[in-house]
Amino acid sequence: MTFKQQCLYSALLITWPSLLWAAEADFYQLCPSDNPIFDYSPPPLFDETSRDNTEISADQVTNVSQSRSQFSGNVVIERHQLRLTADQVSHDRDAQLLELSGHIHADTSELSLNAESGWFNLENNSGELIGAEYYLPSSHISGKTPRFSFSDGDRTLLIDTQFSSCPPNKPDWYFNTAWLELNQQTATGTAKHAVLWLKDVPIFYIPWIQFPLGEERRSGFLMPFMGNTSNSGFEIGTPWYWNIAPNQDAIITPSNLSFRGQMLSTNYRYLTHNSRGNLDVEYLYKDDKLDDAERYLLHFNNRSQLSERVSLNLLANNASDPDYLLDMGSNINITNTTHLERNARLSYSDSTWRAAMMAQSFQTIDSRIASTNRPYRRLPQITLNGKHGSELGDTYLLSQLESEWVDFQHEDASKVQGSRLHLHPKLTIPWQGNAWHLKPSLGLMHSAYELDDTAPIEERNLHSFSLDSGLVFERSLGKSSLMQTLEPRLFYLNIPYEDQSTIPLFDTTQQNFSFASLFRENRFNGIDRIGDANQLTLALSSRFLDKSNGHELFNINIGRIYYLDQQQVGLTSTTAPIEADSSDIIAEFNSDLNNWRSRGTLQWSTETDRSDKRSLQLSYAASEKAVFNIGYRFFRNPTDESLNIEQTDLSFALPLGNHYSLFSRWNYSLTDQRDLDTIFGVEYESCCWALRLISQRYVRDDSAATGNEYNASIMLQFVLKGFGSISDREATSTLTNAILGYQPDF
Repeated sequence: MTFKQQCLYSALLITWPSLLWAAEADFYQLCPSDNPIFDYSPPPLFDETSRDNTEISADQVTNVSQSRSQFSGNVVIERHQLRLTADQVSHDRDAQLLELSGHIHADTSELSLNAESGWFNLENNSGELIGAEYYLPSSHISGKTPRFSFSDGDRTLLIDTQFSSCPPNKPDWYFNTAWLELNQQTATGTAKHAVLWLKDVPIFYIPWIQFPLGEERRSGFLMPFMGNTSNSGFEIGTPWYWNIAPNQDAIITPSNLSFRGQMLSTNYRYLTHNSRGNLDVEYLYKDDKLDDAERYLLHFNNRSQLSERVSLNLLANNASDPDYLLDMGSNINITNTTHLERNARLSYSDSTWRAAMMAQSFQTIDSRIASTNRPYRRLPQITLNGKHGSELGDTYLLSQLESEWVDFQHEDASKVQGSRLHLHPKLTIPWQGNAWHLKPSLGLMHSAYELDDTAPIEERNLHSFSLDSGLVFERSLGKSSLMQTLEPRLFYLNIPYEDQSTIPLFDTTQQNFSFASLFRENRFNGIDRIGDANQLTLALSSRFLDKSNGHELFNINIGRIYYLDQQQVGLTSTTAPIEADSSDIIAEFNSDLNNWRSRGTLQWSTETDRSDKRSLQLSYAASEKAVFNIGYRFFRNPTDESLNIEQTDLSFALPLGNHYSLFSRWNYSLTDQRDLDTIFGVEYESCCWALRLISQRYVRDDSAATGNEYNASIMLQFVLKGFGSISDREATSTLTNAILGYQPDF
C-alpha cells in the first residue's frame, strides 16, 4: 500500500498548478504545533531486498486455522513506508488478506489516518477503511470520510469526504464532496457535488470538476477574482485554465466591469527547445462608458536561442487608443506609461564580438505629447562591438570597438530623418596592483550623417584621451572586526571641441548628474552630441567593511569635476556654453547595517550656494512582512523652477500581534501640495485562512483635462490556505510594488 501526497494533496486542493501553496513553515506558523487528533510518527524505510516484506507483531497471536491467524492487543503491521496499528487483525495467508478493527491508525511518509475498521490485500495493494479521518502533516490538510477505498496504489475513492487546512477541531472553512476519485494512472482527480462552507454557511457549489494530481497541469476553471475601481466600477471574473500541450498553456478570463461592460482577457505562454514567450490580450467589445467603442491591449514577448551564439528577441505592444491604460490601468505605474515599445532584435555573441540588428518603434499613448516630441523609429539599427586583450609586458593592451549604423524615421514628416554611422575604436592599458590602478585610454570617434532631402553627408571626427587613476588605503578600526578604506581617485578627460549644432537630435538627451557620471567620457546620453572636455575629476570614497565576511556596511563618495577649458557643446544650438570653472559637488552614501538600510544623494552648487538635487531613503526590515520605509527627494529644474520636484514617500507593513497587519503608503508632492499615491490596507490571518482589504487612490495624469484628479480602487483578497484565493488580480503586486522590501506569503 502506498499513499502519495501528490494524489491526496492535489485532490483536497481542487485547484490549479499556479496557485498550489508551498507547505512552508511560516505559511502555517499560526497553526497548532501538534494535531489534536493524530499522533503522527514517520513509518519505517526498508532496504530494496525487504520492500515487499510484511512484519506483524501483537500481544497475542491465535492460529484459527492452518492459513488464518488472529492478532490482538497492540497489533503493529509494518511494510516499506507504511505502519498500521489496530486492536485486532485477522490475517488470511492464502488470500493475502488483512482484516482490521478497533482503533486503526496508519502512517505513511506523507499521510496519517485513523479508521474504525477495514481490510487490506497484501498481494494487490488494495483495501478499504471505514469511518476514516486523514491528515497530511506537510500541508496541514485534514478531513474525514465514511469510506476510504484504494486499489493497487493507483486509484483512491473517498465517499462523502470533508477536508480543510484548518485544525480538525476548528474547521473555519471546509469542502464537502459526495464522491471523490483519484486516479494515479491518468494523474487526474474527479469530484462530484463539491460545496465550499464557511463556518456553517455554504458559499458555492460545483456539480463536477476534474483536476490534476500533484504538479500535472489540467484544463479547468480557476478561482474567481473581484475588485472595484473608480474608472471601471466593480469587476468580477472567473479564469479558465487551458492545458494546450506539455509546452503550451493559456488562461482565458471572461469578466464583467460594471461601468464598461464585458471584457475577455487571454494570457498565452509557450516553451520550446530554443524559445519561450507569452501573448497577453485584453479585449473590450463595447465600452459602455465610451460610446460603445471597441478597445483592446496587446502584449507579445518572445526569446529564442537559435544557436549557441545567435538569439532572437521579439517585443510587441499595442493599445487601441491613447487613453486605454489611463482608463483601464489599476495602479499608478501602469497609468503613467507614456509609450509602448515594439522591437525585433537578432543578436550574435562570442568571446570577442557582439553584433545585433534591431528594428524598433513606439506607440505614444499619452495624447498630450506633441507629435514632434515623440521618439524616432530605428528601422533598422545594426551594432558591432568587440573587446580583445593582448599581452603587453607585465600587463596587456585592451582594444575595444563600438560601432553602429541606424536609419531613423519619424511619424512627423517635418522632423529631420536619415541615417547615422558611428565608429569608436579605443585602446586601454590597465596597469594595476593591489592598492592602485592607472588606466590610460585613447579613442577615435567617427560619425557620419546622411539626412533626407538635405546637404551631403555630414561627418564628425573626434579623438579622446582619458587617464583614470586611484589609490586604496586601508586601516583597522581598533580591536573590532571593522576595516575602513580611503580611496582617492583622479580622472582626466580630453576631447576637442567641434561645432555640432547642425547635427540633428535623434536619440540624445542630457545626462543626469551623479557620482558615476564623473567618470564617463560623454556628458550626454546618446551620440548625437559628444561633449568637448578638458577636465579633471577629483573624487574620494571611503568604505567600512566587516573583515570576517567582507560585508560592506557603509560607503560614502564625494567628487567634483574641474573644467580646464570652457564647455561649448550644448544639447541645442541655443544652449549657452558652460563658463563655470567646476561642476556641482556630488555626494552619495549607502549603508547596510543588519536590518537597517539607507541611501542618500546631495548635489550642491557652489555658485548659487544651494542644492540642486537631494534625496534620502531609510528602510528597516525586521522580516519580509515587517518593513518600514521613509524617503525624500528634491530635483531643481534648471530652466523653470515651477517644474521643480519635491516629494516625500512613507510606507510600511506592520504586524499587530499574531493575526493582524496594517499596510500603508503615502507619496506626497510638496511642490503641488497634494497626494500622489495613497494606500491603506488591513489583513487578518489565521491558521487556515486570511483576509486582506486594500484601498488605493492615485493621481490621474490627465486631471487638468478631465477634471478628475484621482483614480481610486478597492482590492479584496480572501485566501483559503492550501486551496487558493478569491481576490483582486492586482492586490498582491500593488503592495509589493508600493512597499519596498515587503514580500507577502500570498
